[in-house]
Amino acid sequence: SPPANKDLAAFEADVFNLISSVKFRKTPNEFLDRLDKDAQKIKKSSKAFIPADKTNNYYAMEVDDYNRLIDKAITAEYKKAQSGTESKINSEASKIARKLDLCGRMHKFQNASAFILIKDHKPDFGAKIPTRLINPAKSDVGRVSKVILERLTCHLRERLRLNQWRSTADAINWFKVEGKGKFKFLSYDIEAFYPSITEELLNKAISFANQWTDISPSDIGVIQHCRKSLLFCPKGEVWQRKDSEFDVTMGANDGAEVCELVGLFLLQKISQFIPKQHHGIYRDDGLIMVMAPNGPKTERLRKDLHRCFNEENLKITVSMPSDGADFLDVSFNSKGSFKPFRKSGKVTQYIHHRSNHPPNIVRNIPDMVITRIRELSSSKEAFDSAIPYYTDALKRSGYTNFNADFDGEKTKKRTKKVRTRNILWFNPPFSSDVETNIGRRFLNLVEKHFKKPHRYHTFLNKNSVKVSYSCMKSMGGIIKAHNRKLLKEKMNPDTAKNTCNCRVKASCPLNGECLSKSLVYEATIKNQRRGVPLRRNDRG
Repeated sequence: SPPANKDLAAFEADVFNLISSVKFRKTPNEFLDRLDKDAQKIKKSSKAFIPADKTNNYYAMEVDDYNRLIDKAITAEYKKAQSGTESKINSEASKIARKLDLCGRMHKFQNASAFILIKDHKPDFGAKIPTRLINPAKSDVGRVSKVILERLTCHLRERLRLNQWRSTADAINWFKVEGKGKFKFLSYDIEAFYPSITEELLNKAISFANQWTDISPSDIGVIQHCRKSLLFCPKGEVWQRKDSEFDVTMGANDGAEVCELVGLFLLQKISQFIPKQHHGIYRDDGLIMVMAPNGPKTERLRKDLHRCFNEENLKITVSMPSDGADFLDVSFNSKGSFKPFRKSGKVTQYIHHRSNHPPNIVRNIPDMVITRIRELSSSKEAFDSAIPYYTDALKRSGYTNFNADFDGEKTKKRTKKVRTRNILWFNPPFSSDVETNIGRRFLNLVEKHFKKPHRYHTFLNKNSVKVSYSCMKSMGGIIKAHNRKLLKEKMNPDTAKNTCNCRVKASCPLNGECLSKSLVYEATIKNQRRGVPLRRNDRG
């Protein structure tokens, strides 16, 4: 740990006093009481609760059934890694960190356990349980790779004028410009895009990018190193892909950026038979405008698309030509209009107005929702047809005072350039049961202890220190903790029970059994004045 700083001693003492002087209150809240009861039921349950892939649903499942599903998902694409593979990857990462002068600022390979999501939106759900395997294990070198790839893909988009969208707003802006005349839509989806990216395909994409910008060998080495991925199953075993160590995982720091680089390469290939202004892509979803469509022309385009992707060992599903297209969260129409889109069966939910969130977040929810629907609507008619569903969702969450008009107050775009500062953020957790205004008192302490000419006044003052409340653990966090506990108990029944809460287990005064209950203990108390020992038995 760093040495004590005398210039901060008084400030630290006042911060500790602030913590010890926090006052609490009990505020009646039926919603939070109901959530607390639900949380207790979850914690007492013997079943794991597995989230769905693209909906808000959770599915209760026996731990043995969950282990069976995740084992099936892992063994389908992975094999057990040889001993020493993890150490080898960490050694290479250490060399990269030293070369980039980032020693001491990077962690070794994070061995987070893989998990699955239930794909309940699939047509065959019910007859079987389709799952998506998520691998959150990643290397900190991926953060460096992310910056390299972001800079690279941004340059390629500007240089080649390819329509690679990064948000719904980008797709809408493209549609406003190009959505004129007689045309039909073709949409396509790349199946299992992340795991389908091979080392050969990534090298092709890097070579393609190298034609338009210079990529240093060291940058290429960083990108390729981050593809050496491992998977850690809940049992603690280490796995790797069956064909090689190469993998593009959905949990990687730079996984999305790798997909964008490959996507640009694919867009350039598609532009050989479709004008580049008439098609675009977002990650694994593509959209095409077929101008002056007819049967033979659209069929040739469909065949050309399949051929183009088959050359890179990618599989796609292509829709039939249509006058409309549902893309991301907007629905386009060939007549030039668009409106909000949501998948069938998905229930929209918002933060409840009595939830334990900072007031400024709760207060702005209705305006944020209505502003979003305005942005996704091309006209007042489109807005009026879509808004009732979302206002009903807001009312279910307890909101009543909001203006749901298309011509309501719109967000003004800031035109004045704002000078950027290096901000230090203080993020105390927010709770409605805390009476003390912690944020205000903390800022008062900063103002009290770091006045001019204090040596730290330059970067510890009211302009450089800001407060932003963080949230307490959500229901999703409670469910994750519950699932981890059940899996740990199943895998290691002898060691799952926590018997010690000491920070340093080796220094536990009761040899790792300090949480044991109903102990009979004995202490000898000496009277220092007379030296008379007193013996006392007690029960704890």
